[in-house]
Amino acid sequence: MCDTTDFQEYKRTAADEMDWVEVNQLHEATLKISQNCFEFKKLCVALIGIAAVALGKLTSNTLDPSYFVVPFLIAFGFWIADFTAYYYQRVTRKRMSVRLHAIAIRNQLSNESFLSVDVSWFNSMFNLSMSLYFILMSLSLFAFILFSTGSIS
Repeated sequence: MCDTTDFQEYKRTAADEMDWVEVNQLHEATLKISQNCFEFKKLCVALIGIAAVALGKLTSNTLDPSYFVVPFLIAFGFWIADFTAYYYQRVTRKRMSVRLHAIAIRNQLSNESFLSVDVSWFNSMFNLSMSLYFILMSLSLFAFILFSTGSIS
């Protein structure tokens, strides 16, 4: 059985309360950005599908470089939008971490449970969540090379 006399009741100070409000707002912003990143991926795939159909109609079903360049450019554009959103998602997470760390220090909690959040443009550009774009761009580039060399026509 747990002895409750060893625990003190947590009473939020005004500074704690303001930090918690900011943490909650940042958490909502992070969730919204995360949802947007997922929507970017869905829109990218849908737009490539629509573009393929439109290119088929525009080129009278004749294979030409646009079949490879357009999907590459679509994936590239969405990659830029997605990694930018991912970067700002990391920025909000870092800000949340700073606020939570401040609350912990004021309440004399262990610092070991708070991990530092790294934020960099490079890490945002090249992380696992961007794999879809790299696969789409690689496939487009590979197919374009095959088309250029006459391997597919």
